[in-house]
Amino acid sequence: MPTRQNQGFRQDLNFKENVNDVQALSNLGGVGLAEDLRVIQNNLRNTSTIDFVSFNANNVNFPDTTGFFTFPDREFVYTKDDIVTVSEDVSVGSTTLVAGTDYFVTNSDGETQFKLSFTDSVVGVSTVIVNSVSPTNFQFIRKDPVHKNNIIQFIEPDIQDDEEFGRYLADSINGTFSNTQANQENANYFITKKYKGTEDTTVNQDIKFEGTFNLFDPANFNTSSSVLTDSKSPGVFIGDTRAFSTDNNPWVVDGDTLRTDSTEVSIGELEIQGNVEITGLSADFNSESEVSATAFDKKIPVVINGETYYLLLQNP
Repeated sequence: MPTRQNQGFRQDLNFKENVNDVQALSNLGGVGLAEDLRVIQNNLRNTSTIDFVSFNANNVNFPDTTGFFTFPDREFVYTKDDIVTVSEDVSVGSTTLVAGTDYFVTNSDGETQFKLSFTDSVVGVSTVIVNSVSPTNFQFIRKDPVHKNNIIQFIEPDIQDDEEFGRYLADSINGTFSNTQANQENANYFITKKYKGTEDTTVNQDIKFEGTFNLFDPANFNTSSSVLTDSKSPGVFIGDTRAFSTDNNPWVVDGDTLRTDSTEVSIGELEIQGNVEITGLSADFNSESEVSATAFDKKIPVVINGETYYLLLQNP
């Protein structure tokens, strides 16, 4: 490279090349060019990383809630069409994510989860199917260059309607970000109080039903009685007790359903003291010590003071 601006190699220096790149670039384009190029070069190399935490395997019965990489302890994650790769080759069951290969973020909620796509949304999303993850000690690496379009987003637009539109960024940029975050957190809180079919909802409000009450188990999770104690088992619970599971309630079996004519249900306690005689039966009564309900195989309804009680019986 030339040793002086607007000058070629010098004969008196035996055509020696200047090894000082900064000086050479300054000679070619003026002082400061080397620093400008260094900023541009590093800008294109900027990246950020997120450690893998967990994933939701794909499930055909709940396609809207599965196939995500999840990050429950982060305040934000990568968003739509962000270009990411992985720090090492990772098998996700259906394919292998190859380190250095570009993938695109899709279905991101901006806070805790996203999916990956082989193509961006402009071409058309082709979602990566995630059934398993191995290894699990890897990172997602996002390309973070700043382009002209990123800066344009902060340029005040031409406002045609001053009366209705109001002000652009009425607060500072930091204040606008803070208000947006507060609105999002409030929205997420109230979403937890809404009834939905994808996760549990816990409320302290009274729930009243009129008409038919239907409970579905689309994944056939309850086909085995052993899973009825699982927290994922669909059911209606009164306190910690599963309701409607048997006819040992004020309901009667009517075909494949349970039916009741009661409009109110009350529960009382009955203690038997002394001998009780039932015509046609000879039995020993146990009214003091606790006995497992599974020890009995029959029951007899008894109406006392307008209340119906059931005497549990067992064949001798």
